Amino acid sequence: MANKLVNVRIPENLYNESRELVENSGYSNLQEFIKDAIRNKVNQVKKDQVLINLEKNFGITKNKTKKPFTKEIKEKIALNHNANRANEVMKMFNL
Repeated sequence: MANKLVNVRIPENLYNESRELVENSGYSNLQEFIKDAIRNKVNQVKKDQVLINLEKNFGITKNKTKKPFTKEIKEKIALNHNANRANEVMKMFNL
């Protein structure tokens, strides 16, 4: 996979806090810390989108026998969701 070079300007205080976290968190350098932060944010946004779609589309399952649609179930679905497994995950929770 090809890497892309990205230049980002951040406030000095955020830079200093990031450097401190790198030193205290076991990251090898600031670049690794930033890549991990981006990965975490991308995963969180995807999870949030899945939760929004679940709330919006839950009415589609009206005639199916279903388990209570609790917050825990929604979180599990969001964590296990990827575009290729969406139907499989929904069936797993009887949704």
